[in-house]
Amino acid sequence: MDFSKLERYELIGVASGALLVVSLFLEWYTLTDTPERYQQHAWVCGEKNFSCSGWETFPIGRWLFLAAAIAPILLAYFVVTSQKGKYPTGEFTMTVGLMVIVLVGFNSFIQKPGGGFSFGVSLSIGVFLAIIAGIGLTVAGALRSLESGGGAQRKPPATF
Repeated sequence: MDFSKLERYELIGVASGALLVVSLFLEWYTLTDTPERYQQHAWVCGEKNFSCSGWETFPIGRWLFLAAAIAPILLAYFVVTSQKGKYPTGEFTMTVGLMVIVLVGFNSFIQKPGGGFSFGVSLSIGVFLAIIAGIGLTVAGALRSLESGGGAQRKPPATF
């Protein structure tokens, strides 16, 4: 194991993974305190709870986000041990980062918790930190992929 092989890309990736884990436990959604909410029992985060974290909100997604946070650690391990995979080092981390951006973006801007029936649900700091973490994972993986040769080594079509 040669830790001198680690570049700033791997460190950015590991920091982004840690930021993603931290963001899961911060507030993602806040609810407005209105009389209609009490009358309609329109609680998204639990009875009389006006905020919820990503961990509380996504029972399946929380495990996907934790698995995504492990990707840069695997990248750093492959770099330190000089292991070669089927794809250039970093492509998996880049793909995982894009997946984080898509999942957080979808669950925050397109389909907020509570479906279309809830009102007064606003985004909080955890969502934005998770998006920043996804961007960090994507950038770290892409730069590492370019550093290791960029793209899978493919032959043009119809060559033998």
